[in-house]
Amino acid sequence: MELIRIITAGIASMAMAMGIARFAYTPMIKVMTEAGVLTVAQAGGIASLNYLGYLVGSVFFMFKPINRKGTWFAAMYLINAVSLGLFALTQDIFIWSVLRTVSGFASAGMFLLTSVIVSEALAERGKLRFNGLIFTGIGAGILLSGFTVLVFGQFADWKGLWLIFFIGMILTAPVCYIRPGRRHDSTQAVSSGSEPMHPYIYFLSAAYFLMGMAYIVSGTFLVLIIGQAGFSGYWAWMITGLCAVPGIVYFTLNAGRTGFLKNLIPAYVFLGISCALPAVSSSAPVLFLAAGMYGATFLGIVALTVGFAKKLAGSRSAFAIGLVTVAFSVGQMIGPAAAGWSAEKTGNFSISLLAASALCAVSIIILLAGCIIYKRSSICRM
Repeated sequence: MELIRIITAGIASMAMAMGIARFAYTPMIKVMTEAGVLTVAQAGGIASLNYLGYLVGSVFFMFKPINRKGTWFAAMYLINAVSLGLFALTQDIFIWSVLRTVSGFASAGMFLLTSVIVSEALAERGKLRFNGLIFTGIGAGILLSGFTVLVFGQFADWKGLWLIFFIGMILTAPVCYIRPGRRHDSTQAVSSGSEPMHPYIYFLSAAYFLMGMAYIVSGTFLVLIIGQAGFSGYWAWMITGLCAVPGIVYFTLNAGRTGFLKNLIPAYVFLGISCALPAVSSSAPVLFLAAGMYGATFLGIVALTVGFAKKLAGSRSAFAIGLVTVAFSVGQMIGPAAAGWSAEKTGNFSISLLAASALCAVSIIILLAGCIIYKRSSICRM
């Protein structure tokens, strides 16, 4: 029973940190642009600032040893919840930008602290193998954000929806709480070993940087893109979240059997296809297929890249994970602003979507090039 409670709390925390605090903005963009309080370019700019906050938060919590993890988690949770509620109380673009930047920082804190607290609690009980299950909460949260806007949007305006997200986070808080375990050496920012880091980490980071630019186009504007085609973007976003759950499980388990690289390549292929499909067809089956493929792959790539970075890190685990996280965060800062600006100029997202697909192809080339350069090492079998 205790094991179930810990895993449930971890899943709920990930759902709130990522699916709601971070990704509820995606379906809300359509609501707010239709209400005339936000333009597409403004939406992209605000999204980029959210990812700036996420970048700063990732670096802060990755390299600063945190002693009172429970207190920090509660603070980040409260900041995220309050930022959602405050969104409903103003129409000032500057204040919205500040709120999303702060929320990005707090989301990163919740994500990393949840990972540490849950892994420590499971390790104390000899159940660390179940740790990967908590990341299914991200997909569940995305599903919940789409469902919330679809259902409550029938009678609530954009202000009401933001308040509903705020109330939802407050009511869910008791479920998300986990008592932190004893402090372990693994929570320190720097490892004491001396095993060298494999240089392939730089190829992995470069590919992940481009993936950050690519995936976030759909991650920010998918609901709006499918809505412009005359279909329910909210249903598509729910499909994205639904497919993300088995996607994470599949790629995580399969990587343990066949290696990270052999799973990263096809994941990038399918992500690229999912980005390109809405640009070449506006039929319902194609658009909803794209939403499902996107959900099944983008979080899988995140999990695979972090796991691969740990394998390559040697004794520099914090540096390796920090490197790929920073690369990814910088990429996803650029994507929304560029896509929003392009859509304002052209009237659609076709150029941005095709560019995102091309970036996935370049990522594959980078990964394979590194594999060729280090062909004598065991890198391609990792």
